[in-house]
Amino acid sequence: MTQEKSLRIRRAILHIVSGIIILLLTIYYKDTRWLLFYGLILGIILSFLSFIIKIPVIGFFLENFELKRHRDEFPGKSLLFFVAGSLLVIKLFPQNIALASIAILTFADPASYFFSRVGRKYKNPINNNKTLASFLFSILVAFIAASFFIEAKYAVIAAIFSMLAESFNIKIWEDHLDDNFLIPLVAGTSIYIAQMVF
Repeated sequence: MTQEKSLRIRRAILHIVSGIIILLLTIYYKDTRWLLFYGLILGIILSFLSFIIKIPVIGFFLENFELKRHRDEFPGKSLLFFVAGSLLVIKLFPQNIALASIAILTFADPASYFFSRVGRKYKNPINNNKTLASFLFSILVAFIAASFFIEAKYAVIAAIFSMLAESFNIKIWEDHLDDNFLIPLVAGTSIYIAQMVF
C-alpha cells in the first residue's frame, strides 16, 4: 500500500468517526450547535497556531491525517469545514433534515473514494477524475444513510442532488468550495424544498 493510499484510508475513517460523533451529539445533546460553534472557533485558533508552533496532539493528527497541501495552506481544513457544514444545517433546518444531511456527508463522501477504482473505464460524465461506479455507489450510500432520518422519497432527492454537487468543482475566489461544507448544505436544502413541494 502506498503512503498516499494509506493516508486517504485514514482520512476516510476519521471522516466517518467524526460524522458519527456529530450525529450522536445532535440526537442526544440539545446544545450541540453551541458545542460545534465553540469547537469551530477553537479549531480555527489552533489552525493558525499550527503555523507557528507544533501543538502535541494537533500536530500528530495533522501529520497522520491531513493532506500536505492543507498542512501548508490551511491546517485542519477538512475537519473544520466538516464542523462548519454540520453546524450550518443544524442552525438552518429541522433536526431530522440536519441529521439526514450530516449522515449523507458522513458516509457517502468516503464511499465515493472507496469505490473510486471500480469501473475506471467508465468515467463520471460530470467529473472525469471520478468513476461512474463511485458516483452511483455514493448515491446509494447517501440514500441509505438519509433514510434513517427522513422518508425514502426525500432521501432519494437529497442523495442525487448532494452527490451531483460533490461532482462539480465549484470555485469561490480561486479556491474550490470544500465538499464537507457543500454536501450537507445541498442535501438539507434539497430535502427542505422537496418537503414543501411534495
